[in-house]
Amino acid sequence: MKKVIGFIVAFVAVLGFATPASASGGAISDTEQSILNELNAGVTIGGKNFSFAAAEINAAENHLKRVDLTQAQANEAVENIQAARTLVSGVSVDASGANSLGSAVKLLPASVISQVQNYVVAAGNAVGVKITFGANGTYSAVTITDTSGAPVYSTGTPVKNTGSNYVLSGITFSSLIVAAAGAVFMSRKNKLA
Repeated sequence: MKKVIGFIVAFVAVLGFATPASASGGAISDTEQSILNELNAGVTIGGKNFSFAAAEINAAENHLKRVDLTQAQANEAVENIQAARTLVSGVSVDASGANSLGSAVKLLPASVISQVQNYVVAAGNAVGVKITFGANGTYSAVTITDTSGAPVYSTGTPVKNTGSNYVLSGITFSSLIVAAAGAVFMSRKNKLA
């Protein structure tokens, strides 16, 4: 009887910990990771390196966890990110006083900012988001929404990842409770014997 109970406890614990992860459940595929790699590479403006803020990278990660992109979509996004990076890297401006990517972008000529915005919008379209810029078209007033119009990111306002699924957490917690109960049962039974 002890072996049967031990086997049941072990089976429930293994089942709780071995559930497969799926792309729709929050995993970022290698295809989608290429986009994050490009975003994490940052950009050089006026000889100074700038990176996206943690909230911006987090918003991108959260969106990529909710969607499944094809290789063609990821390639299109990566190509547009690289084109924007190449464009701004080739512009000569004094960025020594800039302390963020947003402040560095403001130093660029209006024609370059317009081209960068076109690349950004194209990259967003490739991954299923709509990117809009503020009234004056600045980087400091960006709003990103998904295909259903739900907010993904807005400058200065981190958007929380919604629609979380707690099933795996519940299974894991239940497995731990069952394992603990089995251990208590077995220890009491051993003391009585």
